[in-house]
Amino acid sequence: MVATMLVLGLVSQALWSPFEDSDWFASVAFGAPAFADGHWWTPVTGSLFARVPWEYVPVAGGFLVLVGFAELRLGTRRAALVTAVCQLAGVVGSALLLGLLGRTTWTWAQQTSQVLDVGFSAGAVGAVTVALWTLRPPWRGRLSAVVAAYVLVSVVFFGGIADVEHLVGWLAALALVPVVVHPALGVRAPAGGVRLARVHAAGYFGISALITVLAGFATAAEGPLGTVGGDDWPTGLLSVVVDLVLAVGLLRGRRLWWRVALVLTTISLVLLSLLLVAAVVAEPHELPLVVVMLLLDAGALVLLVVRRHAFRNRRGAGLAGTDDSFDQEDARETLVRLGAGQRLAWMTTWDGSQRWAPGIPDGYVTHQVHSGVAVGLTDPVGDGPQGRGELADAFVAAARHSGLTACFFSCSAELADLAVERGWTTVQVAEEAVVDLPGLEFRGKKWQDVRTAINQARKHGVEHRMTRWADEPEEIRDQLRAISAAWLGDSDLPEMAFTLGGLREASDPAVRIGLAVDADGRVHGVTSWLPVHAPGGKVVGWTLDVMRRAPDSFRYTMELLIASALTAFRDEGALEVSLSGSPLARSGDEEPEGIDAVLDQLSTTLEPLYGFSSLHRFKLKFQPRSVPLYLVVPDPAALPLVGIALVRCYLPEARARDLVAAARSTR
Repeated sequence: MVATMLVLGLVSQALWSPFEDSDWFASVAFGAPAFADGHWWTPVTGSLFARVPWEYVPVAGGFLVLVGFAELRLGTRRAALVTAVCQLAGVVGSALLLGLLGRTTWTWAQQTSQVLDVGFSAGAVGAVTVALWTLRPPWRGRLSAVVAAYVLVSVVFFGGIADVEHLVGWLAALALVPVVVHPALGVRAPAGGVRLARVHAAGYFGISALITVLAGFATAAEGPLGTVGGDDWPTGLLSVVVDLVLAVGLLRGRRLWWRVALVLTTISLVLLSLLLVAAVVAEPHELPLVVVMLLLDAGALVLLVVRRHAFRNRRGAGLAGTDDSFDQEDARETLVRLGAGQRLAWMTTWDGSQRWAPGIPDGYVTHQVHSGVAVGLTDPVGDGPQGRGELADAFVAAARHSGLTACFFSCSAELADLAVERGWTTVQVAEEAVVDLPGLEFRGKKWQDVRTAINQARKHGVEHRMTRWADEPEEIRDQLRAISAAWLGDSDLPEMAFTLGGLREASDPAVRIGLAVDADGRVHGVTSWLPVHAPGGKVVGWTLDVMRRAPDSFRYTMELLIASALTAFRDEGALEVSLSGSPLARSGDEEPEGIDAVLDQLSTTLEPLYGFSSLHRFKLKFQPRSVPLYLVVPDPAALPLVGIALVRCYLPEARARDLVAAARSTR
C-alpha cells in the first residue's frame, strides 16, 4: 500500500506539488460534497494520496508504522480487513455525520462539511487500535489510552475533517475488537485502587501537556469549541514542563506534588470561572471551550480531593501489609519449617530489609523499597512451588495497592517460568555456580589447579578449619576484622549490601566460616557459608557468601578454602554447594541482544570496580554447573526505576561523590 501511494504520488506529481491544487483533486478526494456529487469511488481513490507534499510523511510514514505493527500482530489478512473497514467507516461515517450537522447553525460543522480530504489515516488509526488489544496488560491499556487521548483531544479541540475521520474509524475499530482479537483479550491485570487513582490523576496532567503541545503546533483556527491554537511557545513550554513534573510526582504518590497539583488546579479553576463570566458577556463564541476546560479542571480537583489518601508516599514509604512484628527470628523459623525455595534463601533473614508476611498463604517476601519500587529479594519463602507462586502474586498485588512497582531480584527459574506465564518481563542478571557433592573427587586434569593449591598449602603449613564465629578466640576475630577492613579499603565504593553479606552476617550462629590458618596462628583468608534447608529443617546444602583474604596471604588461599569446604560438606552428607551468583555473568557464545546487551556493557564498565567477570572465571575452577538467576519485573516500563532502586539496595550508603569518584577510577 505504501509503495502504491508513492508510485501514484510520482505519477500525479503530488510528491512535490500540492495535490489539492491539481485538476484531479475534486474527482479523487472524499467528503460530504463528493458523495453529494455522486463520486462513490472516492473512499478508494482518496485513500492513496496526501493533500500537500509534506503530508506524505505522516500519511505514508504513519501508515507504514501503524498498519505495519497491526500486520505483525494480526497477520496480513486480518490487518488488511481491519484497515479497509475502519477507513471506509471513517470516510463514509464522517461524511454522513458532517452532512447532518452542517444543516444546523453550528458554524464549525457548516464549514467542515464542505471540506474535501484525502489520506489513509482513519484506517491506520483503526488498525493500530485493534492491534493494541493483542498486547498483554499493562501495555494494552497504556497504549490504547494514548491513542484514545490523541483521537478525542484532536477532535474536541481542533476538529479538522481528518480528526472526525479518525474518531469514526477509532469507534469502528473498538466495535471490531471483540470479533477480531477476542481469543487474545486475556485476563485484566488488577491495578489496585491506589495505583488507579494515581494513574488517573497523572493522566489528567499528561493530557493537559498533550493539549498544550498540539495547540502549539496548530495555527489559530475555529474548532468545535471555538478558536484553538496560536499559543505563545515560551508560556506553552513552561506549562508542558509543569504538567509533566506533576504527572510524574502524582504517579509516584508524592504528597508534596499532590499539594502542588491541588493548589494549581484550584487557581486554574478560579481563573476559568472568571473567563466563563467574561465569555458570557463579551465573547460567547469562546464559551464552549471555556466550559470544557472548566469541567476538566473540576473533575481533576474532585479526583485529587476524593482520592487524597492515595498520595501519602514520602521518601522511604513502605509496602502495605508489611508486618514489623514479623522479625528476623520469625523469618528463620518460617524458612526452616517450609524449606528454602532456592539456595540464596538464607539472605532473606538478614537485617536491613523488611519482610512482608500476609499470613495466608504461609510464608513471606523479603524486600526493600526505593524510588517507588518494592524490590523482592530472591524467591518468596513459601510452602512449595504453589505457595511461592501465590505469594509472588499477592506481593505484586500488594505493591500495586500501595502505588508501588514490584520486582523480584536474584530469583530462580521457577519464579521466572511463572513470570513468563503471566506475561511479566524476565532478565538474567547473574549466574550461580553450583557444585554437586555426592561422589565429588578432585581427580583428572580439570582439577589440577585445586590439587596444586592443596599440595602447596601443606608445604607452607597452611590448614583449613571449618568453624563458627562464636567458637573462635578474640585474637582470630581481630584478624578477620583487619582482613575485612583492608579488603574494603581497596574499593572506590562503600561495601555492597543486599545479596552480599559481611562479617556481621558471618557472625550468625547458623552460618559456618572457613579459615585458612598457618602454624603461627595467622589467618590468611576467610569464607562464610549460609545453610540451605529442606522442608522440615534439615540442612542439605551450603551457599558461599564472604570471600576475603589478607593482602599478603598465601597464594592459593581462596582455592584452599573452597576446595576444603567442598570436601567437608561432602563428608557431612550435604547434597550441593552454591558458590553464589556472579552478577552480570553469563555462559554461552550467543550474541546478547536488547536488555542483555546493555547488561553485558554494564558488566564491562563495573569490572574495574568489583571484578564480577574475574570472580566468575575463578569459580569455574571448581567445575560447577551454571544456574541462571533472574530479575522479574511485572511492568517492563518500570525497568529504569528498578535499576535505580537496585543501586540503592546494593549501595544504601553511597553518596553522589562516591559514584563520581568510582566512575573516574574505571578509566
